[in-house]
Amino acid sequence: MKIDYEIVIIGAGVIGLAIAKSLVDTKNKSVLIIEKDETFGRGISSRNSEVIHSGIYYPKGSLKQRLCLEGRRLLYDFCNENNIWHDKCGKLVVAQKNEISHLENLFYQALANGIRGVKEIDHKTIKIINENISAYKGLLIKSTGIVSVHDYMASLYNISSTYDHDYLFKSSLIDVHQRDRGYELIIDNPYNEKEIVNCELVINCAGLKSDLVSKMILGNNLTCPEIKYSKGCYFKLSSKWKNQFNHLIYPIPDYLNQTLGIHLTIDRDRLAKLGPSAEWLEIKEEDYTVSPDLIKEFYEKARIYIPELSEEDLSPDYAGIRPKIHSRENKFNDFYINDEKKNGFPGWINLIGIESPGITSSLAIGKMVAKMVN
Repeated sequence: MKIDYEIVIIGAGVIGLAIAKSLVDTKNKSVLIIEKDETFGRGISSRNSEVIHSGIYYPKGSLKQRLCLEGRRLLYDFCNENNIWHDKCGKLVVAQKNEISHLENLFYQALANGIRGVKEIDHKTIKIINENISAYKGLLIKSTGIVSVHDYMASLYNISSTYDHDYLFKSSLIDVHQRDRGYELIIDNPYNEKEIVNCELVINCAGLKSDLVSKMILGNNLTCPEIKYSKGCYFKLSSKWKNQFNHLIYPIPDYLNQTLGIHLTIDRDRLAKLGPSAEWLEIKEEDYTVSPDLIKEFYEKARIYIPELSEEDLSPDYAGIRPKIHSRENKFNDFYINDEKKNGFPGWINLIGIESPGITSSLAIGKMVAKMVN
């Protein structure tokens, strides 16, 4: 089998781009990145809160905890070195009187996870920080921030493409076969023609399609996570709320849906938005419509900690879909990052269920995968 590329990456979202950047660091030149959209970062990587997470929410020792903490440090450094807009604005996690035990658990989780700059504050201090916020108690987390994810991805892409990595956009993997020296990939290219690419290693970071790509080679007989779609909508606040918040504001997490709840974030212009909601989709379709009917739900949840908010202040913004690993037990689900050599497929690396804190963790994930490759 003639080898066309040493490495093929499936997916040019933030994870695929971060892995490509790490392969530049390890001098891997023979790399092809395949992406179904017309350019990089058009899927779930561009439909999120653009938050740099602290790592407070994840069990100690989990991949999400370890990669989030390492990735946060790497991401702040990368943004500073490459002039990418970001703001280490910090965030408030706020709790009402009946939620104090959950807040205390988060505080002890932060200590266990080694997160610095986390402080318990009372309702008077919350009012001093922001008079618009009403809560009985809170946590002030200084390491949280926001970033221009588009600028970040553009920088990663430029590093990779300048190093002669090849990108094949508007192309999809439709079949794969294991061969003696690696893998034969059947690709539907931009001209609707079938194209064969032979490679030694495959890195599957296809986001919402990552479990389906994995099944192309592993089949249904081997244990591999299954993804369920969780749709999250966002609503923007009217201009009267511009410059009213200098921190991100988070409620106690929604443990039932394994999300962080409907929180308030800000952008570089200090405009505020609320979200995301959490809706399990029974059919795996990328539906990004935002129903105005959700305004009532958003308003009711947000006014608990922003009492002066009115329903008229909200308007539909955008939606995203999170690729959550499906669990019938509703337990914590970690990232799945695995070289499938134990399953008989050496050189096939799966990344499945890379949701939040995926952007924060991306550079650490890239380093981890590059180490597996080399």
